[in-house]
Amino acid sequence: MSSKPDAIVVRAPATSANLGSGFDCLGLALDLWNEVEAVPGGPHASGDANLILRAARAVFDQVGAPYPGFQVQCTNRIPFARGLGSSAAAIACGVLIGNRYLGEPLDPVALLDLAYRLEGHPDNVTPCLLGGVRIAAIDDDRRVVQARVPLGLDLRVVCFVPEQSSPTAQARGLLPSSVPLSDALFNVARASLLVAAFAGGRTDVLAEATRDRLHQPYRLPLFPAGATLLDTAMHTGAVGAFVSGAGPTILALCTDDRQAEAVRLALASTAEGLNVRGTGLRLALSDTGAHIVA
Repeated sequence: MSSKPDAIVVRAPATSANLGSGFDCLGLALDLWNEVEAVPGGPHASGDANLILRAARAVFDQVGAPYPGFQVQCTNRIPFARGLGSSAAAIACGVLIGNRYLGEPLDPVALLDLAYRLEGHPDNVTPCLLGGVRIAAIDDDRRVVQARVPLGLDLRVVCFVPEQSSPTAQARGLLPSSVPLSDALFNVARASLLVAAFAGGRTDVLAEATRDRLHQPYRLPLFPAGATLLDTAMHTGAVGAFVSGAGPTILALCTDDRQAEAVRLALASTAEGLNVRGTGLRLALSDTGAHIVA
């Protein structure tokens, strides 16, 4: 993407939220990027239905500055409504554009809080803005409290991205308003185990640590092939597998390139046998979050 005079160019990574057991609090950044070039003003600059522009405008509103509008040109590589954080990437790009234009009055903490309020939950926007694997919680003042999870192991990611979409609002609408205590305890234990496994390099417990009872059982009926694809990934050698975000993308964690390619091929073959169209992706994790390019 070539930049124009006075253009602001930003990039934001894809993300995967929940990671199985860490519902609404765990997420990671992936090396797959959307890029946005924004030019202030112009005849079609006030299209606030565009999530990028709504996020940019929110920065101006927060600091009490007049909004000039922007023309944006987008290079979108993150599949839309597939559970890979496309809305978080749009919000991250928007808040960075608005903040850079104004001379960066908001620090990273304030930008994250604003992005969370726009997104509604912190598990995607936190790794999108900051990179890495992140735990994010909301305190009593409705602010994001987050921490990076150190990785003691080298992971590769394989995604099977179906052509079928799954809007987050629809997937969230399937979740119950309350769950049995046994299910809550099941997930607390495994989310804690997952963080320890990442930090300690314990690939042997990742399969158990990524199991979930809070969201996946309710969402998988939206994509009936998902359960079979999860089984395929694990039987082919993945060390963990789960529904990415609200789905329907299936994400598998692997420890080396050979294993990752075997899982990708197995997922493609299984999907073909189920008459499910989609794309297999091999991706690296990204320590880098959304940032200004130019």
